[in-house]
Amino acid sequence: MLKIRKNVNTAPLSTFKIGNRARYFCEVKNDNELLDAITVAEQLAIPYKIIAGGSNVVFPDKPLNCLLVKVISSKLKVADGKIISDAGVPLSRVIAVAVKNGFKGLETLSGIPGTLGGAIVGNAGAYGHSISEAVESVEILDGKNKRWLTGGECSFAYRESIFKERPYIVLRTVLKFQKGDPGELKKTSKNIIQVRLKKYKPGLCCPGSFFKNVLVKDVPHQALKLIDPNKIMGGKIPTGYLLEKVGARGMRRGGIKIADFHGNLFINDGRARAADVKSLSRILKSKIKRKFGINLEEEVRYL
Repeated sequence: MLKIRKNVNTAPLSTFKIGNRARYFCEVKNDNELLDAITVAEQLAIPYKIIAGGSNVVFPDKPLNCLLVKVISSKLKVADGKIISDAGVPLSRVIAVAVKNGFKGLETLSGIPGTLGGAIVGNAGAYGHSISEAVESVEILDGKNKRWLTGGECSFAYRESIFKERPYIVLRTVLKFQKGDPGELKKTSKNIIQVRLKKYKPGLCCPGSFFKNVLVKDVPHQALKLIDPNKIMGGKIPTGYLLEKVGARGMRRGGIKIADFHGNLFINDGRARAADVKSLSRILKSKIKRKFGINLEEEVRYL
């Protein structure tokens, strides 16, 4: 039975811990409940918005006049060397199952927060690899109709997918893998998690990397002369490096501070507002544009 709550605080629903209230809120555990939630939104004559892990979301300072739907589906199974997983399953669980079964391809994503669905929408990745490399197919809700897309039909690109362009809702994903050694995969996964924990300390109120890294092919030729070629990795320039070149470390706007140890890490000190986030983002974009001629893009999503 779908439970609709009113005037729910949104701040605890994201890792950034920013936000006001949602007029209506519900959690859905399966496709039928999701369809029921959409029907409720239609009956209330308000829009609906979908969230899951909340690791890449900035909620607004004003109340959300919508039905906020949190996906908490949890079904995952292994079959024929593949993983079939609901969108609401934590990405960490998917990776752990892959590693345990000797499925190679997700271990470099270890430590990335959020759910599988969120990872698919944003084509999450790390250390030169993205989740799209393992995607065989994705089941979606298109309006009120369910259908499957092949990996190729998802229009994956660097931190992009068709799901950012069209109002499709990711329901579940089939992931395919190469065979690997479980021991080696576990070692790689553990090492990467340890590195991440040094940067993203437990309890840190942040959305992870705030801006996308910059593709070298999109950088003006003159700007490349200002960039240390040793910093370029896999055809990308780390945005943290660029931000540090314009003095981002330690900058503050209201309750938002840039980490002293990483230029691309926005941290909420406990009193931040979405307006602080947007203000600091605009300032940093302007600094990068003036110095390098590069237009930064947020990795986070403003809801």
